[in-house]
Amino acid sequence: MTESPDLEPDLDDTLTLAFEAARSGLRRDVAALMELFDTEELLVPLARDVAQAPEGERVQFDGDLTISPHLLPDSEGQLFAVLFTHPDPLEPIVDALDWQTDGEPLKVCAFQARVALQMALDVIDERSVMGLVIDPGVESELCLSRTELASMLAGRALPLVAYVGDLRPEEARTLIAEPGEPPPPELTSRLETWLATAPSVLSHKLERTFNPERDLEPHLTLVLTVTQGSERQALFTGVTQALEGSLPPPGYLDVLFEERSEP
Repeated sequence: MTESPDLEPDLDDTLTLAFEAARSGLRRDVAALMELFDTEELLVPLARDVAQAPEGERVQFDGDLTISPHLLPDSEGQLFAVLFTHPDPLEPIVDALDWQTDGEPLKVCAFQARVALQMALDVIDERSVMGLVIDPGVESELCLSRTELASMLAGRALPLVAYVGDLRPEEARTLIAEPGEPPPPELTSRLETWLATAPSVLSHKLERTFNPERDLEPHLTLVLTVTQGSERQALFTGVTQALEGSLPPPGYLDVLFEERSEP
């Protein structure tokens, strides 16, 4: 552990870039991030000073260590544990929230990433502290739930479904799952009603898919074959709104587009 009063610990950007890459949500990028937990460091902003820790020095602790970190409120006032890969994201937060350490200018401690993440896990109860945010306000910002953080610390990489974005059809349909139960009649009815209002959709296919890089379980995927130049964002918004509330577990739908000229 190192303690720094000037927010300038000697950290490189390896971990910052790994967190930024993990915003893809893909399992492989999460696994690459996890490989750095034992070699890189994270910064903890301190609400109270750490006893027996001289400023600017690296200190070895053999026994238990108790720290009082700052927590970060979101726009609704919910609190999150917060860690940093480098000092820059701290500066606007210090100014906005007047973060101090025992009434003095803010101090931070640099811990091995695994240790800092475990500390964060210990304070997240999903009632008073909802989750963890890394590097808030910058490109490497990553929010993790307690389940996601616990899985990563246990050595199990999992996709971060809140971050998974659009993939090409051939990527998203890596594995077609078994058919399982047919879609609910309400969903089928709503889909047919919406399709009647979407002349640019030439055909459609509803599948159950699973991609281990981005999914936790099989889910429905709707493939729309559309005319060239179709407004895909409008189609996506329209169909997802039309089907909202009728989707079976896990309760979400991927929409993929394939384009061809009208016959």
